[in-house]
Formats: sequence, C-alpha cells, structure tokens
Amino acid sequence: MIEVKSLTRDPECWDKFPCPYCGGRVIYTDNSIIYHGQRFGNGKCYFCTQCGVSCGVHGNPATRRPLGVLATPEMKKLKQQCHFKFDLVWRNCELDRSACYRRLAKLMNIDAEQCHFGWFDLRDLKRANAILNHKEWYRTEDVK
Repeated sequence: MIEVKSLTRDPECWDKFPCPYCGGRVIYTDNSIIYHGQRFGNGKCYFCTQCGVSCGVHGNPATRRPLGVLATPEMKKLKQQCHFKFDLVWRNCELDRSACYRRLAKLMNIDAEQCHFGWFDLRDLKRANAILNHKEWYRTEDVK
C-alpha cells in the first residue's frame, strides 16, 4: 500500500478510506476491541479489521474526530515513550506544555501546529524520540 506520512492537518475520519497499510476495512468501533475486552478513555476508536492498526478519537463523549494517524504497535510504543519524556518536562514546570511543543517543533523543523505525537509517522516518531532522549532538549532562549 501507500507509505503513511505524518499529518499536516486534522485527519479525516479513517472509516471513509481503506487502511493505508494493508488496504483493509477500517471501522469506527468500541475500543475494547484493542484492549482485550476492556474500555478505556471515551471508549471509541478506528480499527482496521485486517491488520489491526488503530487510532483513538477526541472527546468525552466520543466524537468521530481521530486523534491522529492509524498506528502500528511499533508506533504506539514510540508514542508512549515520547509522551512519557515530554510530559515529564511540562508537568514538572520546566516549561508550559505549549512552549514544549514549540521547542520540539523547532528541533524537528516542523510547524508548531503540526507537532502532535498522534500525527507523526514512524520516521517522525523516531526523530522525536531521539530528540527527547537528550536530557535538556527543551532548553533554549526562544520557546516562550
């Protein structure tokens, strides 16, 4: 199939298109399908019935607006790693959350409006993770 790229704008509802990885059918469904019978968050997601990639949705109650790209298990693991490292900085009051995203966007050479881990393809998740591995990635004079 096609190569999945990072998003540059809000994604469309994934069930309007075939899966970008395998061409399978993507459905909007209860997220218990990916969590072994347990529901989490708002309880909804997009899910490929063929290869199992998935993506959560915004809102509580759930909307049909995807959080980002359909993610493979490798991408999900990288998103978790990125968020853990990223969240430590803004939650410990080093910088506010928006300033952290602006700094990361600058380091990745992308627009701050496009800096969402859920929007990143595998390559950009690896790039972000490598940046976040540097202990003081967020320190710069022009992020506020």
